[in-house]
Amino acid sequence: MDGTMKDTTTRAVMLAAVVLWSFATAATAAQAQPQRSTGRRAALAAEQKRMSDDARMRGFSLGAYTVAAPGITVSGNDFDGSITTSLGPGVGLMVGYGFNRIWSAFTSLDLAKQGVSAGDYDGSFGLVHFEVGARANLPYVSASYGRRAIGARVTDDEHPTPYDASFSGGMLGLGGGIQHVLSPSVTLDGGVELGFGRFNHYDWDGESGTADMNGNTTVRLKFGVMWRPATRRTS
Repeated sequence: MDGTMKDTTTRAVMLAAVVLWSFATAATAAQAQPQRSTGRRAALAAEQKRMSDDARMRGFSLGAYTVAAPGITVSGNDFDGSITTSLGPGVGLMVGYGFNRIWSAFTSLDLAKQGVSAGDYDGSFGLVHFEVGARANLPYVSASYGRRAIGARVTDDEHPTPYDASFSGGMLGLGGGIQHVLSPSVTLDGGVELGFGRFNHYDWDGESGTADMNGNTTVRLKFGVMWRPATRRTS
């Protein structure tokens, strides 16, 4: 009898231990499951956001912007005198193509109207920039190659009758700025761009050619809107 009771007690204790171990294991698994689920949900949300950003930035875009361009000085060994302009406003257009949320290519054209603040010539000058380049959206930096031109109908001490005068030349551009998303299709865009080069080609009162000119830097403060008409959506 005592042996039987001992066996029964032993089996009961073992059974209770197994039951308790099973409950403990189940509780631990139940506690770990929400953590794993939360981690998976966070990873899935991050991946979905990346795909959504890629889709939003991919494809063609069209932008319009305003420009504020500080004045510049045009001078050189082959130019008699100098032209110094003042701060002027302008407008521009840009067409871009996004490859993903980081990389995009663009081409842009803008015109700023600048008055003369000093120098030997009088006139209201137009400062033009045409660029082809690339952007890295971090929020963004840009690099480009293009051409600049500045021109006007001018007068001077020897020629009181207005005549056409302009300078142009190649440029390297560097820029940076920020974007603010208003909707999947519309983004505010603001930044600053620098242009480095020489205005070494002239068209002056019917004559044209190249000249030995000093290098200079143009600065443009830009603010505008980018529109992506073909924004793709991910499911």
